[in-house]
Amino acid sequence: MNSDTQKEILKRIAESVVQFDEEHVEALCSEALEAGIDPNDAILLGLAHGMQEVGELYDNQEYGIPEVLLCADTLNLGMDFLKPHVQSEGETVGSRVVIGTVEGDIHSIGKNIVKLMLEVGGFTVVDLGEDVAPAQFLEECRERGADIVALSTMMTTTLQSMKLVIEHVSGEFPEMIFMAGGASVTEETSITFGARGYAQNATEAVKVAKGLVS
Repeated sequence: MNSDTQKEILKRIAESVVQFDEEHVEALCSEALEAGIDPNDAILLGLAHGMQEVGELYDNQEYGIPEVLLCADTLNLGMDFLKPHVQSEGETVGSRVVIGTVEGDIHSIGKNIVKLMLEVGGFTVVDLGEDVAPAQFLEECRERGADIVALSTMMTTTLQSMKLVIEHVSGEFPEMIFMAGGASVTEETSITFGARGYAQNATEAVKVAKGLVS
């Protein structure tokens, strides 16, 4: 199938997220697979791209929290459909990532996409969820260990929570590798806080993570 047709399918998947069209998102994802579209592309260029548009609509006050939640439900339906079709890329990395959205922030979409792509990339990922306190990150590192602690936040008001996690965990594990990301996080901010890895999207996050543990 030609590239224009594939682009059109990806556009329709993105639009289904924006329009919180739960009824058709799975069928569109199925159509993408039948058209030969890589399931990773269906996630990143379809579902995730649609959610980025939702974020812009929210920032412009065209969407409120209820609409964003409906869009997230649609995205999750699509991701659940595509997950079984995603193949791990290459050999297992053998490294363990502990990931979570920092305390005070309940946003999970970006974190969930990064988690999925890290798993596709061969990492073992432990997801602590959202609104995770520094002590929870530290406890996980103590009990089961980690090679990377990946932190996410969407809001500027919770940037200090990210800094606190890095200070808290590195106080006991000075060699721990931290990655930081989210709409409010810049590379400069991540470096200032003590994170060695920063990525603007999920695909880049996998490349950065592999580089950090190699």
